[in-house]
Amino acid sequence: MNKDFRLSDMFLNVGEEDRETWKIENDNVADWALDKIRESREEYKRFEDVAVAKIEQIKIAMDQEKKKMEVETSFFESKLREYFETVKTKSTKTQATYSLPAGKLVKKLDKEDFKVDREKVIEFIKENKEEYQEFVKTETLEKLDWAKFKKNLTIDNGNIIDKSTGEVLELEGLTLEVKPGKFEIKF
Repeated sequence: MNKDFRLSDMFLNVGEEDRETWKIENDNVADWALDKIRESREEYKRFEDVAVAKIEQIKIAMDQEKKKMEVETSFFESKLREYFETVKTKSTKTQATYSLPAGKLVKKLDKEDFKVDREKVIEFIKENKEEYQEFVKTETLEKLDWAKFKKNLTIDNGNIIDKSTGEVLELEGLTLEVKPGKFEIKF
């Protein structure tokens, strides 16, 4: 055993260039090398087990703190939302705001937007509307020029209106969806 200890000391004190030339020359040194591998793996496994347990403890602590934060902020957000409804706000088409020194209360309003199935809209245009042909791009395949087509549309009282004709468009593949408003706090 004393000889193995000296081998260990000798190996661990060998410089990088000497490690390349160091060789296992007998069974005793080979057996000692196997012991070193086993010990190194066991030490890593022990370290890994401790680290994984510590990580799990930290995750649990983080989850507890997150829940605590969510309960606290939810309470204050609901009270701020109630307060927001009692004050005079600055309103635009898309939102209402109320500014305070510590931050801003923002209520995003419901928004109607288009939900489009491009292939169905192209079929509608091809079958029914020669005046809409400009909104179809023909490359290798026909493709709806949605950006251009959308500029020709407006929403009024839940209807899709063609701006150029004033006509209410009812076509398969183009509907409205309401994106619900939400209350936000900005700092």
